[in-house]
Amino acid sequence: MNIEELKLVTNDTIKAIRKFDVVTPLLFKETFLLKAKENKITVDLEDLTRNTLDFTLHKVYQIEEETKANTQLLQQNIDMATEAIDHEDKKLLQAVQQQMAELNRRISMLEEQVYLDELTKAYNRKWLFEKFLIDEKFLKSGTLVFVDVDKFKEINDTYGHVTGDKVLAMIAQLTGKLEETHTIRYGGDEFILISQHETEKHLKQQMQTLCQTLDTKLFRYQGNTFQVHISYGITTFEAGDAFQNIIEKVDQLMYEHKKRKMHAFA
Repeated sequence: MNIEELKLVTNDTIKAIRKFDVVTPLLFKETFLLKAKENKITVDLEDLTRNTLDFTLHKVYQIEEETKANTQLLQQNIDMATEAIDHEDKKLLQAVQQQMAELNRRISMLEEQVYLDELTKAYNRKWLFEKFLIDEKFLKSGTLVFVDVDKFKEINDTYGHVTGDKVLAMIAQLTGKLEETHTIRYGGDEFILISQHETEKHLKQQMQTLCQTLDTKLFRYQGNTFQVHISYGITTFEAGDAFQNIIEKVDQLMYEHKKRKMHAFA
């Protein structure tokens, strides 16, 4: 089981246990194994724990080492800038500016490791919780869209996980083009779009246009073609609103949208 498969099964597990008021470790484990089986993914719990821990520790070590290097470079720049100012050395100041540009580039790369989803290049949950929330409550008012890829499990089962990954990357790319809106991969095939500038009405219009774009787009796999559709729920939130309450609201709105489409095609 690789990291993307782990994320897929974890997301399916979370969806399945939402209906329970209390979740025990045993229930989570049994549900996790069931969802792995449904996705035709083999799970070795001991190997999974070891590999996941190794991956996490390696990533933490990389970030720690990069942070140390950036701190040292920043201190060097401060020392050089002080010397350049004292001696009115224009060449040295120019060298400082070049190193600061390099430092900014390295910091941007570090932020990508911390805040971007590796597969889709959308923001991840960590970015959402650190930039928009405090104590799991919104810092400012805005509009939030909850997006779910329709029948994503069928896409994975029929065309494979590589194709499924391409679908997710495409959804992130399309939603990333919406005006004044941030795209977050919330988990598996779920995305959150969040804006502090767009009105609910305008953002809904953009989502309708996006859905129409998907309706005309064909994916190809080994000579076969298929379409990808999404369902979404949209609502506004105020500063101080609990994140969980808003998520539950848009999740319900998303499922209502999904049901309306099913009835329309019935």
